[in-house]
Amino acid sequence: MPLEIDFREEGHLGIVTLQRTGALNALTLPMIQALQHKLHAWQEDNHVHAVVIRSALDKAFCAGGDVRWLYDTGVSDHHEQMQFFWHEYRLNHFIHHFSKPYIALMDGVTMGGGVGISLHGSHPVATEHFMFAMPETAIGFFPDIGASYLLSRCPGALGVYLGLTGHRFNADEARVAGLVKYCISSDKLQLVLEQLIAADLSKEPHERVDTCLSAFASPVTKHSLLELQTKVDGSFNETEVESICANLAEVGDEWHSTNLNNLEKKSPTSLKVTLAQLQKAKTMSMAACVKMDYCLVGHFMREPDFYEGVRALLIDKDKKPHWQPNILANVTSMKLADYFECGQPELPLGL
Repeated sequence: MPLEIDFREEGHLGIVTLQRTGALNALTLPMIQALQHKLHAWQEDNHVHAVVIRSALDKAFCAGGDVRWLYDTGVSDHHEQMQFFWHEYRLNHFIHHFSKPYIALMDGVTMGGGVGISLHGSHPVATEHFMFAMPETAIGFFPDIGASYLLSRCPGALGVYLGLTGHRFNADEARVAGLVKYCISSDKLQLVLEQLIAADLSKEPHERVDTCLSAFASPVTKHSLLELQTKVDGSFNETEVESICANLAEVGDEWHSTNLNNLEKKSPTSLKVTLAQLQKAKTMSMAACVKMDYCLVGHFMREPDFYEGVRALLIDKDKKPHWQPNILANVTSMKLADYFECGQPELPLGL
C-alpha cells in the first residue's frame, strides 16, 4: 500500500507531499496524525527552518477530509469519528501558530480540510489551477477547520457569501479576498522549491522566504472582485438567513436568482449555524474558532442532516436530500443556540 503522505528534508526545508492520489488527497485520520507528529518534530529541529507542503497531483492540493469515512464511522457509531476532528482541529491551530515559515504550494483544488492545512500557514501560495471552496452546507455540514477565522476576515460580506453558498474562488480572487498571499504560475513551482532548498534560512527565515516567493509572484488584478463584492455586500450583509434570501428574491436578476436557488437547496440548519458561526468569529481568536468548531461538530455528527447530505450527494447520488427540518423557519432560535453549547469536553490546544 503506497504511503498517503511523505516527509523528507532538503537544505533547511522540511517537505511534506500529499500523495493519496486516488482520492484527491482527501485527509484520513492517519494522515492528520502523521502530519501533526512531524510538524511537532520539525518545530523543535534546529536544522529545519521552514516547511513546504505540496501535492503529488497536478489537479488537486487537497479536496478535504475523507467524508465517506466520516459517514461510515458515524453510521456505525464508531468513536474514531470524533477523534478525526479532535486531531484535525488541533493540527489546524498548530499550523496557524507554527513559528517557522509554512509554505503551502496549492496547485489545484483546495477545499474543506485542505484549506485547514494550507491557508492557516504563514505563506499560502496559489497557482492558476487553484480553486478554493468551503462547500459544506451542501452536505448538511458547516465550514469547520477554523475556516470561520479566515472567512470572517474577508472584505465586506464575502466570507458569509463563501460560507453559505460554497462559491468557488480562483487564485486571483482568493488573493484579493486575503485568503492567499502569493499567486505563482504552476510552471514555476519546481524552481521556487529549488530556490527555497538552496536558500540559507538559518537567519530571518520568514523574510527570506518572502523575498524568494515575491520574485516569482504575479501581480494581482484587483478589479476581479469589484463587481462581485458590490452584489454580495448588497444581499449578504445580514444577520438572518431569511433576510439574505429576501434580498436575493427582491432583485431577481440572474445572479441573485441563481444564488437564491442555490441556498434553497442547502440544509436550513447548516445555513443558520454557519451564519451565526461567522458572525461570532469576527471577534474571536483562531483558538476560540476551532474550539467553537469542535462544539458544533459534535452536534452535527449526532443530527441527521450530515448523513442525509452525504447520502444524497456521494452515496445514492440522487441529489435530493431530505433535510430535517426542511425550511428555515423551523430552525428555531433555541435550536440554533443549542448548537453552540458544547456536548463534550472542550478541545485542548497546545503549541
